[in-house]
Amino acid sequence: MSESLPRVIFVNRVYWPSTEATAQLLTDLAEGLAARGWTVHVIAAGGDSGPRNGVTIHRTGPGEQHGGMVSRAWNFHRFQASARRRLTTLGRPGDLLVVMTDPPLLVTSLAPVAARLGLRLVPWVQDIYPEIAAVHFGRLAGWLLSRSQRRRTAAWLAARTCVTLGEDMRAMLLRQGVPPDRTCLIPNWAPRELDASADRAAIDERRRAWGVADKFVVAYSGNLGRVHEFDTVLAAAEQLRSTPEIILLLIGRGARLEEVARSAAARGLTNLRILPPEPRERLAAALAAPDAHCVTLRPDYGALVYPSKLAGVLAAARPVLYVGPSSGDIARLIRQEGCGAAFAPGDGTGLAATIRRWHADPALPRDLGAAARSVYVRRFTYDSALTQWEQTLRQAGTVA
Repeated sequence: MSESLPRVIFVNRVYWPSTEATAQLLTDLAEGLAARGWTVHVIAAGGDSGPRNGVTIHRTGPGEQHGGMVSRAWNFHRFQASARRRLTTLGRPGDLLVVMTDPPLLVTSLAPVAARLGLRLVPWVQDIYPEIAAVHFGRLAGWLLSRSQRRRTAAWLAARTCVTLGEDMRAMLLRQGVPPDRTCLIPNWAPRELDASADRAAIDERRRAWGVADKFVVAYSGNLGRVHEFDTVLAAAEQLRSTPEIILLLIGRGARLEEVARSAAARGLTNLRILPPEPRERLAAALAAPDAHCVTLRPDYGALVYPSKLAGVLAAARPVLYVGPSSGDIARLIRQEGCGAAFAPGDGTGLAATIRRWHADPALPRDLGAAARSVYVRRFTYDSALTQWEQTLRQAGTVA
């Protein structure tokens, strides 16, 4: 079977055994394709090249770990240069080259190599840079990065197809001139461990370990990154201080962790706790242990990222408390599917009121959670995504 299929080369800075989100997604996809007969190669940072679960891994050396901004930029640059060299020796005409967005503008570095070698380029757009950097650092950064933006868009236009995570991201590619038939929407999936419902005993053990066995628990689980909105969650926590039966948990780490922790301490939010991330083997129980989950996104990033944590919440059969753009992908999904509630950034009062209402009537979050699980089964499973990826790669491998 593999002889009739083009080889697939994935490039991303992180891969197994990294626990970063894109590493886990790429590992799932690469190994899934290999199990279905595809010849799969992965170029990633780190050591220990060689085969694993049917995938041939080509390591470029150190590059996964980074400290401050300068160190991060240097590691990104070093990985891009190493990946170009490795791809030059590995690639063959007709290969499919799937390029992720870590480092953010990796596709601009590899698109010329793909063109020179006759590789069929497929950008897997997890985040849209340099626009994210322009939001982070202001208009001056956007002006300085305008050349990178032009090169990035040129790479999209040269691709066989571009894979995005949501309709808002896809719309942005269309505005940049990418033809509709050269775009494809494949949502990120939840970890495969979440296909089966978590064991009740494991859920109860997590709640006891967190010290919240008798509480109504609202959690934010995942990366506390710059694109995520926390002021509304903190404002809701302030209004819920008088209800000791309700507890808010922030489970994870990220660039805004210390900022959020300082703000919570300054407000005296004893009803909000920050916990370390849970290992993947405990993820099913950790996501099912709360009664509801927050998913947040700052408005300026609405079309630039798609919070992957949403799929895990839906898989865990828990309702979504979404804080973000009211006209965006996630808000539309919640309204259409009836799997939670959406709030504009700054509406801490509305968020707190909904949490109180769900606490007072447990049937409400249970029903919304059942709807969430239904959405997951229909739209966010790994098997569904793997099948979509196969179809996309077959088409990209044959289209003129």
